[in-house]
Amino acid sequence: MPRFEYSALTRDGRTITGHVDAESRPLAIAELADAGRFVTSLDEPATYDRDAVEREVAPRSRPGSLLPWRSRVSHRALASMLRQLAVALQSGLPLLNAVRVVEQQAEQAPLAELAADLADRVQGGESFSAALAAHPGHFSEMQIAMARVGETAGVLDQTMGHLADFAERELDVREKVRSAAAYPLFVLGLAAVSIVIIMTWILPGIIDTVLADADPQTLPWITRVMMAASNFAASFSGLMTALLIGFGAYLLRKWAVTPTGRLAVHRMLLRLPVIGPAWRKVAVARFARTLGILTRSGIQIIEAMRVIRDTLGNEALALEIDHVTARITEGQSIADPLRETGQFPPLLTQVIAMGERTGRLDALLLQTAESYEKETEAALARVMTILPALFIVVMALVVGVILAAVLLPIMTMDVGTIAG
Repeated sequence: MPRFEYSALTRDGRTITGHVDAESRPLAIAELADAGRFVTSLDEPATYDRDAVEREVAPRSRPGSLLPWRSRVSHRALASMLRQLAVALQSGLPLLNAVRVVEQQAEQAPLAELAADLADRVQGGESFSAALAAHPGHFSEMQIAMARVGETAGVLDQTMGHLADFAERELDVREKVRSAAAYPLFVLGLAAVSIVIIMTWILPGIIDTVLADADPQTLPWITRVMMAASNFAASFSGLMTALLIGFGAYLLRKWAVTPTGRLAVHRMLLRLPVIGPAWRKVAVARFARTLGILTRSGIQIIEAMRVIRDTLGNEALALEIDHVTARITEGQSIADPLRETGQFPPLLTQVIAMGERTGRLDALLLQTAESYEKETEAALARVMTILPALFIVVMALVVGVILAAVLLPIMTMDVGTIAG
């Protein structure tokens, strides 16, 4: 059985070293944990060639060189990582040891690679915030800024706790938004596929069977329109039109990810009924909580506003934050320019004004965020209720029109005219 040399912390904070016999590293860590020893380092047996095994069985590299489908760490895994770091730091572990523990306990290869790179950078003399900044695809500017402030003030353990709380709340909101969007999109897709099948397959068969001998001039206008639409959809011209529409949708999608396109799309979405208010509530709740956490962590207002603009998820609102930041730089308060934008609810601006006067901006913002997050849940529930019902009604109307186009000539046909 392999023997592992270890260094660990006891429950009373003492550092001890020794060896343990176990079949694998996870079993060794588990055995030591059961004995009340928190592993900080674990050396593998000399007979175990880690590099050779990784090359032959499961090659791994640093996050920057991982394959695209393996390199991305999920939001849930990142939230779990931040929570583990917060618990380890609050338990008194040094930063390097805390990150090494996360690496050893990681169940996913990309997360282990990320933690290993962070630990290597810290061990090499970089600050933790600089190590986070080396992975912009995984850590936001807000997380990097808060880590920097936590290091400077010597309260990194508390800061990591705030970051873990925020990441878990963001994960919860993200999952609720995804759930709210999934069902309406499914209903819309089902409706589109059903209409295409009816127009290109079912309707032509009915027309050829029932109305083949009918004089087109005697048919109701709605029937003639549906027959023309069905013939066009099944023709080569219809196929080319569909391809052109698809290509246009592709170009529109490409334009929508440009700065100009993103701004235009986000402005339009804010004006939509049902969807617009729900999206605005999500952004407002995120603004209140992020600003509250950043100010509580000691980050200056101007820097906090610059960080927040990229967390809102809406470029139109982010542009308004840029204008507010410019006004604050000139010496104005937060509440007045925020109120002048007309994009944020009066309650939020009143809370910010009161927080600025009383010096309790962070506490009031976090309380307000709780209220807006509850409103966000209610708004998302309304979206999930209204949109599927709306799509179903539209689909029913379309199907009703198609049925009317088929049944009206049958109900009103003149047998003698048809026979003639």
